[in-house]
Amino acid sequence: MARVLHFPKLNSSAWFDGSELDGIAHWGFRSEKWTMKAKPADRQPLPEVYGLAREAQKQAEVDLFRARANARFLLATGGRQHAQGASPAYDGGREL
Repeated sequence: MARVLHFPKLNSSAWFDGSELDGIAHWGFRSEKWTMKAKPADRQPLPEVYGLAREAQKQAEVDLFRARANARFLLATGGRQHAQGASPAYDGGREL
């Protein structure tokens, strides 16, 4: 005999049986940024400095990912080349 409690501001309902939670239902949940129909008339855009800093951070992350991927690629191909006799100084990922 579960009782239901509705939470309209949270867009959810919860069913309780005594003190135990039996179920939760989220209905039509949208995050804050999607609930605004139109931007306010007095909205000021963020200064360009913030956008540039965010782009620089993303570019640094991409560069780090590429560097790691290139290192993994070189290790993998170095092992194959060593197996074929092309690189005598290669020893399982460690250069001698």
